[in-house]
Amino acid sequence: MKQYFKIFILIFTFLICSNKTLASHLGSLIHSSSADKTSTVAVSVKDAQTGKSVFEYNEKKLLHPASTLKVFTTIPAMDTLEKNFIFNTGFYVYGNDLYIKLSGDPLLSSANLKNAIKDIKTAGYKNFRNIYVDSSVMDNVETGVGWMWDDGTNPSVRKFSAYNLDDNLLNIDVNYENGQISIDTKSVYPVPVINNIQAGDKNSLVAVRHDWISPDIICVKGTVKGSTAIQVPVNNMQKYFNYRLLATLRKVNVKVENDVILKGIVPADAKKIVGISHPLELVLPSIFKDSNNKDCETVVKVAGGVSENSTGTLANSVNLFYDYWNAQSVDTSDLIIADFCGVSRNNLVTVDFMTNALNSLYQNKRFEELSELLAQPGEGTLSNRLLNLRGSLWLKTGTLENISGITGYVKTNKGKIYSVAILIQNFNYSQKQIKEFENEIITSIQNL
Repeated sequence: MKQYFKIFILIFTFLICSNKTLASHLGSLIHSSSADKTSTVAVSVKDAQTGKSVFEYNEKKLLHPASTLKVFTTIPAMDTLEKNFIFNTGFYVYGNDLYIKLSGDPLLSSANLKNAIKDIKTAGYKNFRNIYVDSSVMDNVETGVGWMWDDGTNPSVRKFSAYNLDDNLLNIDVNYENGQISIDTKSVYPVPVINNIQAGDKNSLVAVRHDWISPDIICVKGTVKGSTAIQVPVNNMQKYFNYRLLATLRKVNVKVENDVILKGIVPADAKKIVGISHPLELVLPSIFKDSNNKDCETVVKVAGGVSENSTGTLANSVNLFYDYWNAQSVDTSDLIIADFCGVSRNNLVTVDFMTNALNSLYQNKRFEELSELLAQPGEGTLSNRLLNLRGSLWLKTGTLENISGITGYVKTNKGKIYSVAILIQNFNYSQKQIKEFENEIITSIQNL
Protein backbone atom coordinates (compact mmCIF):
# COMPACT_ATOMS: atom_id res chain seq x y z
CA MET A 1 0.00 0.00 0.00
CA LYS A 2 2.86 2.39 0.86
CA GLN A 3 4.43 1.63 -2.53
CA TYR A 4 1.22 2.65 -4.34
CA PHE A 5 1.03 5.82 -2.28
CA LYS A 6 4.60 6.72 -3.26
CA ILE A 7 3.81 6.15 -6.93
CA PHE A 8 0.72 8.36 -6.63
CA ILE A 9 2.77 11.13 -5.01
CA LEU A 10 5.40 10.90 -7.75
CA ILE A 11 2.80 11.13 -10.51
CA PHE A 12 1.00 14.00 -8.76
CA THR A 13 4.27 15.86 -8.28
CA PHE A 14 5.22 15.32 -11.92
CA LEU A 15 1.89 16.74 -13.12
CA ILE A 16 2.23 19.80 -10.92
CA CYS A 17 5.78 20.40 -12.16
CA SER A 18 4.69 19.91 -15.79
CA ASN A 19 1.88 22.44 -15.39
CA LYS A 20 4.20 24.91 -13.68
CA THR A 21 6.75 24.47 -16.47
CA LEU A 22 4.14 25.14 -19.15
CA ALA A 23 2.74 28.13 -17.25
CA SER A 24 6.22 29.56 -16.79
CA HIS A 25 7.12 29.06 -20.45
CA LEU A 26 3.86 30.52 -21.77
CA GLY A 27 4.14 33.46 -19.40
CA SER A 28 7.65 34.22 -20.62
CA LEU A 29 6.63 33.79 -24.25
CA ILE A 30 3.70 36.19 -23.95
CA HIS A 31 5.36 38.82 -21.76
CA SER A 32 8.40 38.99 -24.01
CA SER A 33 6.30 39.53 -27.13
CA SER A 34 5.79 42.97 -28.62
CA ALA A 35 2.08 42.12 -29.04
CA ASP A 36 1.61 41.97 -25.27
CA LYS A 37 3.19 45.39 -24.85
CA THR A 38 0.92 47.25 -27.26
CA SER A 39 -2.12 45.01 -27.71
CA THR A 40 -4.47 42.87 -25.65
CA VAL A 41 -3.54 39.19 -25.39
CA ALA A 42 -5.77 36.69 -23.59
CA VAL A 43 -4.97 32.99 -23.20
CA SER A 44 -6.69 30.15 -21.38
CA VAL A 45 -5.43 26.55 -21.23
CA LYS A 46 -7.34 23.90 -19.27
CA ASP A 47 -7.12 20.16 -18.84
CA ALA A 48 -10.08 19.00 -20.96
CA GLN A 49 -10.80 15.98 -18.76
CA THR A 50 -10.53 17.48 -15.28
CA GLY A 51 -11.33 21.11 -16.09
CA LYS A 52 -8.26 22.19 -14.10
CA SER A 53 -6.68 25.43 -15.27
CA VAL A 54 -3.11 25.07 -16.54
CA PHE A 55 -2.45 28.64 -17.69
CA GLU A 56 -4.50 31.83 -17.65
CA TYR A 57 -3.74 35.34 -18.78
CA ASN A 58 -6.41 38.04 -19.10
CA GLU A 59 -8.85 35.16 -19.04
CA LYS A 60 -11.77 37.25 -17.74
CA LYS A 61 -11.37 40.18 -20.15
CA LEU A 62 -14.26 40.66 -22.56
CA LEU A 63 -12.84 40.63 -26.09
CA HIS A 64 -14.00 40.30 -29.68
CA PRO A 65 -14.00 36.59 -30.63
CA ALA A 66 -14.12 36.97 -34.44
CA SER A 67 -14.92 33.60 -36.06
CA THR A 68 -13.91 31.53 -33.03
CA LEU A 69 -17.46 32.34 -31.89
CA LYS A 70 -18.83 29.93 -34.52
CA VAL A 71 -17.93 26.92 -32.38
CA PHE A 72 -20.01 28.13 -29.46
CA THR A 73 -23.06 29.28 -31.44
CA THR A 74 -23.19 26.37 -33.91
CA ILE A 75 -23.01 23.57 -31.33
CA PRO A 76 -26.29 24.62 -29.62
CA ALA A 77 -27.88 24.93 -33.07
CA MET A 78 -26.68 21.45 -34.06
CA ASP A 79 -28.10 19.92 -30.90
CA THR A 80 -31.42 21.70 -31.41
CA LEU A 81 -31.78 20.67 -35.05
CA GLU A 82 -30.39 17.19 -34.31
CA LYS A 83 -28.00 15.12 -36.38
CA ASN A 84 -30.31 14.12 -39.23
CA PHE A 85 -31.84 17.55 -39.84
CA ILE A 86 -32.68 18.25 -43.49
CA PHE A 87 -33.10 21.64 -45.17
CA ASN A 88 -36.14 20.97 -47.34
CA THR A 89 -37.46 23.44 -49.92
CA GLY A 90 -40.99 22.31 -50.74
CA PHE A 91 -43.14 22.98 -53.82
CA TYR A 92 -46.90 22.77 -53.25
CA VAL A 93 -50.02 23.14 -55.36
CA TYR A 94 -53.17 24.71 -53.98
CA GLY A 95 -55.94 25.26 -56.48
CA ASN A 96 -54.23 26.79 -59.49
CA ASP A 97 -51.44 28.37 -57.45
CA LEU A 98 -47.89 27.23 -56.80
CA TYR A 99 -46.48 27.67 -53.28
CA ILE A 100 -42.79 27.42 -52.50
CA LYS A 101 -41.85 26.94 -48.85
CA LEU A 102 -38.27 28.04 -48.23
CA SER A 103 -36.06 26.47 -45.57
CA GLY A 104 -33.10 28.87 -45.72
CA ASP A 105 -31.13 26.03 -47.33
CA PRO A 106 -27.54 27.32 -47.57
CA LEU A 107 -26.84 24.91 -50.45
CA LEU A 108 -29.84 25.77 -52.64
CA SER A 109 -28.83 26.56 -56.22
CA SER A 110 -30.42 27.73 -59.46
CA ALA A 111 -29.70 24.25 -60.84
CA ASN A 112 -31.84 22.81 -58.03
CA LEU A 113 -34.67 25.19 -58.95
CA LYS A 114 -34.45 24.20 -62.60
CA ASN A 115 -34.66 20.48 -61.79
CA ALA A 116 -37.59 21.06 -59.45
CA ILE A 117 -39.53 23.03 -62.08
CA LYS A 118 -38.84 20.28 -64.62
CA ASP A 119 -40.23 17.71 -62.16
CA ILE A 120 -43.31 19.88 -61.61
CA LYS A 121 -43.92 19.99 -65.36
CA THR A 122 -43.37 16.24 -65.65
CA ALA A 123 -45.97 15.74 -62.92
CA GLY A 124 -48.49 17.46 -65.21
CA TYR A 125 -48.47 21.01 -63.86
CA LYS A 126 -47.79 23.38 -66.75
CA ASN A 127 -49.87 26.44 -65.90
CA PHE A 128 -50.30 28.44 -62.70
CA ARG A 129 -52.25 31.55 -61.84
CA ASN A 130 -50.00 32.83 -59.05
CA ILE A 131 -46.77 31.87 -57.33
CA TYR A 132 -46.42 32.40 -53.59
CA VAL A 133 -43.19 32.12 -51.60
CA ASP A 134 -43.39 31.20 -47.92
CA SER A 135 -40.27 32.61 -46.23
CA SER A 136 -41.55 32.28 -42.66
CA VAL A 137 -38.66 30.01 -41.59
CA MET A 138 -36.61 33.15 -40.86
CA ASP A 139 -37.22 36.85 -40.38
CA ASN A 140 -36.26 39.35 -43.09
CA VAL A 141 -33.13 40.72 -41.37
CA GLU A 142 -30.38 39.85 -43.84
CA THR A 143 -27.26 41.08 -42.02
CA GLY A 144 -25.87 40.68 -38.54
CA VAL A 145 -26.05 43.39 -35.90
CA GLY A 146 -22.95 45.56 -36.03
CA TRP A 147 -21.78 44.45 -39.46
CA MET A 148 -19.68 47.07 -41.23
CA TRP A 149 -21.30 48.99 -44.09
CA ASP A 150 -18.15 48.77 -46.21
CA ASP A 151 -18.25 44.96 -46.19
CA GLY A 152 -21.14 45.04 -48.68
CA THR A 153 -18.97 43.75 -51.53
CA ASN A 154 -16.82 41.45 -49.41
CA PRO A 155 -17.57 37.87 -50.60
CA SER A 156 -16.89 36.46 -47.12
CA VAL A 157 -19.48 38.76 -45.49
CA ARG A 158 -22.54 38.13 -47.61
CA LYS A 159 -26.16 38.45 -46.60
CA PHE A 160 -28.26 35.51 -45.42
CA SER A 161 -32.00 34.83 -45.36
CA ALA A 162 -34.71 32.36 -46.20
CA TYR A 163 -33.96 33.30 -49.83
CA ASN A 164 -30.44 31.82 -49.83
CA LEU A 165 -29.57 30.90 -53.43
CA ASP A 166 -26.32 30.25 -55.33
CA ASP A 167 -24.30 30.91 -52.17
CA ASN A 168 -25.65 34.49 -52.36
CA LEU A 169 -22.90 35.49 -54.77
CA LEU A 170 -22.89 37.07 -58.22
CA ASN A 171 -20.19 35.83 -60.59
CA ILE A 172 -18.73 38.58 -62.78
CA ASP A 173 -16.44 37.53 -65.64
CA VAL A 174 -13.80 40.00 -66.76
CA ASN A 175 -12.62 39.30 -70.32
CA TYR A 176 -9.39 40.78 -71.67
CA GLU A 177 -8.70 40.08 -75.33
CA ASN A 178 -6.89 42.10 -77.98
CA GLY A 179 -6.46 45.02 -75.63
CA GLN A 180 -10.19 45.22 -74.91
CA ILE A 181 -11.68 44.74 -71.42
CA SER A 182 -15.31 43.64 -71.10
CA ILE A 183 -17.53 42.46 -68.25
CA ASP A 184 -20.15 39.72 -68.21
CA THR A 185 -22.37 38.45 -65.36
CA LYS A 186 -22.75 34.68 -65.42
CA SER A 187 -25.52 35.03 -62.89
CA VAL A 188 -28.09 35.97 -65.59
CA TYR A 189 -29.17 38.79 -63.34
CA PRO A 190 -29.55 42.37 -64.61
CA VAL A 191 -27.13 44.21 -62.34
CA PRO A 192 -25.53 47.37 -63.75
CA VAL A 193 -21.75 47.01 -63.64
CA ILE A 194 -19.45 49.97 -64.23
CA ASN A 195 -16.17 48.98 -65.83
CA ASN A 196 -13.27 50.99 -64.37
CA ILE A 197 -10.65 48.34 -65.09
CA GLN A 198 -7.31 49.07 -66.70
CA ALA A 199 -4.66 46.85 -68.24
CA GLY A 200 -1.77 46.15 -65.90
CA ASP A 201 0.95 43.70 -64.95
CA LYS A 202 -1.31 41.62 -62.66
CA ASN A 203 -4.94 40.69 -61.97
CA SER A 204 -5.97 42.88 -59.04
CA LEU A 205 -9.66 43.72 -58.92
CA VAL A 206 -12.02 45.12 -56.33
CA ALA A 207 -15.80 45.61 -56.46
CA VAL A 208 -17.35 48.69 -54.90
CA ARG A 209 -21.02 49.40 -54.22
CA HIS A 210 -22.23 52.60 -52.58
CA ASP A 211 -25.47 51.41 -50.99
CA TRP A 212 -26.47 54.88 -49.80
CA ILE A 213 -26.30 56.26 -53.37
CA SER A 214 -27.03 53.42 -55.81
CA PRO A 215 -27.37 50.02 -54.08
CA ASP A 216 -27.88 48.12 -57.34
CA ILE A 217 -24.84 49.46 -59.18
CA ILE A 218 -21.49 47.68 -58.88
CA CYS A 219 -18.25 49.34 -59.89
CA VAL A 220 -15.34 47.02 -60.68
CA LYS A 221 -11.95 48.68 -60.66
CA GLY A 222 -8.30 47.66 -60.64
CA THR A 223 -5.99 46.04 -63.18
CA VAL A 224 -5.94 42.89 -65.31
CA LYS A 225 -3.26 41.18 -67.34
CA GLY A 226 -5.62 38.44 -68.57
CA SER A 227 -9.20 37.23 -68.34
CA THR A 228 -10.33 36.57 -64.78
CA ALA A 229 -13.43 36.64 -62.57
CA ILE A 230 -14.67 38.31 -59.42
CA GLN A 231 -17.49 37.46 -57.01
CA VAL A 232 -19.78 40.01 -55.37
CA PRO A 233 -22.48 39.37 -52.74
CA VAL A 234 -26.10 39.63 -53.86
CA ASN A 235 -27.51 42.91 -52.56
CA ASN A 236 -31.25 42.13 -52.77
CA MET A 237 -31.70 38.43 -52.08
CA GLN A 238 -35.48 38.28 -52.53
CA LYS A 239 -35.25 40.12 -55.85
CA TYR A 240 -32.48 37.79 -57.03
CA PHE A 241 -34.40 34.66 -56.00
CA ASN A 242 -37.61 35.83 -57.71
CA TYR A 243 -35.77 36.76 -60.89
CA ARG A 244 -34.01 33.41 -61.14
CA LEU A 245 -37.26 31.54 -60.40
CA LEU A 246 -39.23 33.37 -63.11
CA ALA A 247 -36.38 32.94 -65.60
CA THR A 248 -36.36 29.19 -64.90
CA LEU A 249 -40.13 28.89 -65.30
CA ARG A 250 -39.93 30.60 -68.70
CA LYS A 251 -37.01 28.41 -69.78
CA VAL A 252 -38.78 25.19 -68.82
CA ASN A 253 -41.99 26.53 -70.39
CA VAL A 254 -44.17 26.48 -67.30
CA LYS A 255 -46.58 29.38 -67.66
CA VAL A 256 -47.64 31.77 -64.90
CA GLU A 257 -50.58 34.13 -65.39
CA ASN A 258 -49.28 36.68 -62.87
CA ASP A 259 -45.50 37.07 -63.15
CA VAL A 260 -45.23 38.97 -59.86
CA ILE A 261 -44.17 36.56 -57.13
CA LEU A 262 -46.21 37.06 -53.95
CA LYS A 263 -45.49 36.24 -50.33
CA GLY A 264 -47.79 33.84 -48.53
CA ILE A 265 -48.00 30.94 -46.08
CA VAL A 266 -48.49 27.47 -47.53
CA PRO A 267 -52.10 26.39 -46.85
CA ALA A 268 -52.40 23.42 -44.50
CA ASP A 269 -54.15 21.28 -47.14
CA ALA A 270 -51.85 22.16 -50.04
CA LYS A 271 -50.45 19.20 -51.99
CA LYS A 272 -46.68 18.78 -51.97
CA ILE A 273 -45.35 17.74 -55.36
CA VAL A 274 -41.58 18.31 -55.27
CA GLY A 275 -38.88 18.83 -52.64
CA ILE A 276 -35.24 19.91 -52.69
CA SER A 277 -33.26 18.49 -49.78
CA HIS A 278 -29.78 19.04 -48.35
CA PRO A 279 -28.71 17.57 -44.99
CA LEU A 280 -27.25 19.76 -42.26
CA GLU A 281 -24.13 17.58 -42.16
CA LEU A 282 -23.14 18.89 -45.62
CA VAL A 283 -23.17 22.47 -44.31
CA LEU A 284 -21.17 21.98 -41.11
CA PRO A 285 -17.69 21.65 -42.69
CA SER A 286 -18.09 25.07 -44.30
CA ILE A 287 -18.75 26.56 -40.86
CA PHE A 288 -16.10 24.82 -38.76
CA LYS A 289 -13.31 24.34 -41.30
CA ASP A 290 -13.87 27.12 -43.85
CA SER A 291 -15.51 29.69 -41.53
CA ASN A 292 -18.48 30.45 -43.82
CA ASN A 293 -20.36 33.32 -42.19
CA LYS A 294 -23.55 33.02 -44.24
CA ASP A 295 -23.92 29.32 -43.46
CA CYS A 296 -23.33 29.85 -39.75
CA GLU A 297 -25.86 32.68 -39.45
CA THR A 298 -28.46 30.67 -41.36
CA VAL A 299 -28.05 27.47 -39.35
CA VAL A 300 -28.21 29.23 -35.99
CA LYS A 301 -31.18 31.39 -36.94
CA VAL A 302 -33.12 28.38 -38.27
CA ALA A 303 -32.31 26.54 -35.02
CA GLY A 304 -33.58 29.51 -33.02
CA GLY A 305 -36.90 29.22 -34.81
CA VAL A 306 -37.07 25.46 -34.20
CA SER A 307 -36.32 25.93 -30.50
CA GLU A 308 -39.25 28.32 -30.16
CA ASN A 309 -41.48 26.58 -32.74
CA SER A 310 -41.61 29.90 -34.54
CA THR A 311 -39.83 32.06 -37.11
CA GLY A 312 -36.07 32.21 -36.70
CA THR A 313 -34.99 35.55 -35.25
CA LEU A 314 -31.90 37.04 -33.65
CA ALA A 315 -33.66 37.14 -30.28
CA ASN A 316 -34.71 33.50 -30.08
CA SER A 317 -31.33 32.34 -31.42
CA VAL A 318 -29.49 34.39 -28.79
CA ASN A 319 -31.76 32.88 -26.15
CA LEU A 320 -30.88 29.44 -27.50
CA PHE A 321 -27.18 30.20 -27.00
CA TYR A 322 -27.58 31.30 -23.38
CA ASP A 323 -30.04 28.54 -22.48
CA TYR A 324 -27.79 25.85 -23.93
CA TRP A 325 -24.56 26.84 -22.20
CA ASN A 326 -26.25 27.65 -18.90
CA ALA A 327 -27.77 24.17 -18.98
CA GLN A 328 -24.20 22.85 -19.32
CA SER A 329 -23.23 24.86 -16.21
CA VAL A 330 -20.98 27.14 -18.29
CA ASP A 331 -21.13 30.71 -17.01
CA THR A 332 -22.33 33.19 -19.66
CA SER A 333 -23.26 36.06 -17.37
CA ASP A 334 -20.84 38.65 -18.79
CA LEU A 335 -21.02 37.76 -22.47
CA ILE A 336 -22.58 39.78 -25.28
CA ILE A 337 -23.75 37.90 -28.39
CA ALA A 338 -24.72 40.17 -31.29
CA ASP A 339 -24.40 37.75 -34.20
CA PHE A 340 -23.45 34.09 -34.53
CA CYS A 341 -20.51 34.02 -36.94
CA GLY A 342 -18.33 36.57 -35.12
CA VAL A 343 -18.28 39.36 -37.73
CA SER A 344 -19.97 41.88 -35.43
CA ARG A 345 -17.66 44.07 -33.34
CA ASN A 346 -20.45 44.09 -30.73
CA ASN A 347 -19.70 40.50 -29.65
CA LEU A 348 -17.79 40.17 -26.38
CA VAL A 349 -16.61 36.90 -24.84
CA THR A 350 -13.82 35.67 -22.59
CA VAL A 351 -11.26 32.95 -23.20
CA ASP A 352 -12.32 31.53 -19.83
CA PHE A 353 -15.84 30.95 -21.20
CA MET A 354 -14.41 29.35 -24.33
CA THR A 355 -12.26 26.76 -22.53
CA ASN A 356 -15.03 26.04 -20.00
CA ALA A 357 -17.40 25.35 -22.91
CA LEU A 358 -14.83 23.14 -24.64
CA ASN A 359 -14.29 21.23 -21.37
CA SER A 360 -18.03 20.70 -21.04
CA LEU A 361 -18.21 19.24 -24.55
CA TYR A 362 -15.20 17.01 -23.92
CA GLN A 363 -16.60 15.70 -20.64
CA ASN A 364 -19.90 14.99 -22.42
CA LYS A 365 -18.05 12.66 -24.82
CA ARG A 366 -18.18 15.07 -27.78
CA PHE A 367 -14.45 15.08 -28.56
CA GLU A 368 -14.61 12.48 -31.35
CA GLU A 369 -17.40 14.39 -33.05
CA LEU A 370 -15.64 17.73 -32.70
CA SER A 371 -12.32 16.35 -33.92
CA GLU A 372 -14.10 15.61 -37.20
CA LEU A 373 -15.69 19.06 -37.42
CA LEU A 374 -12.83 21.33 -36.37
CA ALA A 375 -9.98 22.05 -38.77
CA GLN A 376 -6.73 20.14 -38.50
CA PRO A 377 -3.50 21.56 -39.95
CA GLY A 378 -3.76 21.37 -43.73
CA GLU A 379 -7.55 21.91 -43.74
CA GLY A 380 -9.70 25.01 -44.25
CA THR A 381 -8.39 28.04 -42.42
CA LEU A 382 -5.44 25.96 -41.18
CA SER A 383 -4.37 25.03 -44.70
CA ASN A 384 -0.94 26.60 -44.29
CA ARG A 385 -0.51 26.58 -40.52
CA LEU A 386 1.09 24.19 -38.02
CA LEU A 387 1.40 21.48 -40.65
CA ASN A 388 3.93 19.48 -38.62
CA LEU A 389 1.34 19.03 -35.85
CA ARG A 390 -1.44 17.39 -37.85
CA GLY A 391 -3.12 14.74 -35.73
CA SER A 392 -2.55 16.75 -32.56
CA LEU A 393 -4.65 19.88 -33.18
CA TRP A 394 -8.37 20.46 -33.75
CA LEU A 395 -8.98 24.19 -33.94
CA LYS A 396 -11.20 27.05 -35.12
CA THR A 397 -9.55 30.28 -36.17
CA GLY A 398 -10.89 33.83 -36.14
CA THR A 399 -9.77 36.87 -38.11
CA LEU A 400 -11.00 40.45 -38.38
CA GLU A 401 -9.12 43.68 -38.90
CA ASN A 402 -6.80 44.02 -35.87
CA ILE A 403 -8.42 40.97 -34.25
CA SER A 404 -7.22 37.37 -34.25
CA GLY A 405 -8.06 34.24 -32.33
CA ILE A 406 -7.83 30.47 -32.22
CA THR A 407 -9.62 27.91 -30.06
CA GLY A 408 -10.11 24.16 -29.78
CA TYR A 409 -8.23 21.12 -28.56
CA VAL A 410 -4.49 20.40 -28.41
CA LYS A 411 -3.12 16.91 -27.81
CA THR A 412 0.32 16.98 -26.22
CA ASN A 413 3.24 14.70 -26.99
CA LYS A 414 2.30 12.73 -23.88
CA GLY A 415 -1.29 12.26 -25.03
CA LYS A 416 -3.03 14.72 -22.73
CA ILE A 417 -5.87 16.82 -24.23
CA TYR A 418 -6.04 20.52 -23.41
CA SER A 419 -8.82 22.99 -24.18
CA VAL A 420 -7.22 26.14 -25.53
CA ALA A 421 -8.43 29.65 -26.36
CA ILE A 422 -6.34 32.60 -27.56
CA LEU A 423 -7.70 36.05 -28.42
CA ILE A 424 -5.51 38.95 -29.52
CA GLN A 425 -6.84 42.36 -30.49
CA ASN A 426 -5.96 46.01 -31.04
CA PHE A 427 -2.66 45.17 -32.71
CA ASN A 428 -0.91 47.19 -35.41
CA TYR A 429 1.12 44.28 -36.75
CA SER A 430 0.36 42.20 -39.82
CA GLN A 431 -2.04 39.29 -39.46
CA LYS A 432 0.83 37.03 -40.48
CA GLN A 433 2.91 38.12 -37.50
CA ILE A 434 0.04 37.61 -35.08
CA LYS A 435 -0.80 34.18 -36.51
CA GLU A 436 2.85 33.17 -36.09
CA PHE A 437 2.68 34.29 -32.45
CA GLU A 438 -0.43 32.12 -31.97
CA ASN A 439 1.43 29.24 -33.61
CA GLU A 440 4.25 29.61 -31.07
CA ILE A 441 1.79 29.41 -28.18
CA ILE A 442 0.01 26.36 -29.64
CA THR A 443 3.33 24.62 -30.34
CA SER A 444 4.52 25.25 -26.78
CA ILE A 445 1.37 23.62 -25.43
CA GLN A 446 1.63 20.65 -27.78
CA ASN A 447 5.27 20.03 -26.90
CA LEU A 448 4.49 19.52 -23.21
